[in-house]
Order: sequence, then C-alpha cells, then structure tokens
Amino acid sequence: MNSLHRAGWAVFVSYLFIGLALNRFFPFRDMDQWFRIFLSGTLLRLTALSILLWSERSCDRPVRLDFQGMSGPKISAHAAAMLGLWSLLLTQAHGEPWGLGERVLGVAACLIVGGFEEMLFRGVLLRDLAERLGMARGALASAFLFTIFHTRPQAVAAWPHIFLTGAVFANLRLRGASLGQLALIHGAVDSMFFFYGKEPMTGYGPIYYLFLAGLFLYAAVTAPRRSIETAGL
Repeated sequence: MNSLHRAGWAVFVSYLFIGLALNRFFPFRDMDQWFRIFLSGTLLRLTALSILLWSERSCDRPVRLDFQGMSGPKISAHAAAMLGLWSLLLTQAHGEPWGLGERVLGVAACLIVGGFEEMLFRGVLLRDLAERLGMARGALASAFLFTIFHTRPQAVAAWPHIFLTGAVFANLRLRGASLGQLALIHGAVDSMFFFYGKEPMTGYGPIYYLFLAGLFLYAAVTAPRRSIETAGL
C-alpha cells in the first residue's frame, strides 16, 4: 500500500468516526441546523482533499483530479441520465424553497463535496480496491464504503439509492470517466437539492421505486467489462 492509499484510508476512517460522533452528540433538529453544519463542514472537506492531493504528489502512480476522460457527448449523456434520475427523487421534496443566498452557498459547497468524494472514493480507494479485489468487486466495495460514509446526513433508509449511485459512479470511472468529470456530475446532483423544497420526502411511494429501479438498471448497464490494466486508473 503506497502513501496515497494510506492517506485515503486514514481520511475515510477519520471522517466515518467524526460522522458517528456527531450523530451521537449533535443529532439534526431541522433543515436550518443541517444547512449550517453542512456549510461548516466545507473547511473539513477542503482540508481532507488537500491531504489527498498532497499525498498524490509523491505517488509514483498519481490519481489526477482532471478532465481528461470521456468525450464531451458521452459524459454529457451520463450527466443527463444521472440528473434525470435524481430529479425523480427530489421532486418529492416539499416545504418552503431555499433562498437565493442559501442556493449560492449550497451549490459552492456541493462542488467541493463532489471534488472531495470523487477523489477519495472513485480515485484513491477505488484503485486500491480494484487492484485487490478485481474490477467488479472493487466497484461494489467502493460503493459500500461510499454508503456507510453517508451515515451522518442520510438515514439508513436512504442507503439503497446511495449505494447504487456510488456503484454507477465507480462503473463510469472504470469505463474511462475522469475524476474531474465525475466531480462535476456529483456536485450538480447534490446542488439540485437546493432547487426544490427544504424538506426531503417522507415515505417511499411509486416515484421512489421508479427512481431506485432506474439506478439499478443504470448500474447494471455500466458494469465494468475491462481488466484493471486497461481501465486507466
């Protein structure tokens, strides 16, 4: 295990511990409190991303957060597919709309989330897992880690769609998408939250299961079919 992989696992474990501690001592009361905590976590995400980027500099096989991946039309189609699927879920939100200032700050924070989480999960950890377990199992393992990483903001009931979203992102990475491209899609998906009602959906109806089925099919269709040597990780 090289220094970049060690840094990635250290960041993951530290973040997971922090999330569990916050769940125990500072449970969410309302969306306004969630928003303040979300914004305050931006500095922590930037610090973690900086650690990964610094460790990457001394790695003999660097993990680049760049945009040299799929062609424009191809990655645009994947972006449209992911945004379209997630819009099904987010249309179930309700409550008062987010204010303009909240949207601006929220979108900026979401772009940082996209960069950090793609560098960690589809960059550092996916490479290590794919080398250890193979392409398919590595993608599933990274999706599992991505899921439990979200124990803080999302309830356990949301884990199925978080897992499938992580699997799709891992598959796209193994099919040639760059981390920068995935970071933009990830940030855009998260940003959509601020253009619907503040309160997330309650209950799971037909729209949710349509969304979940779409993610499952998307993950199945994009499952990696190349070897680790040709994946370009």
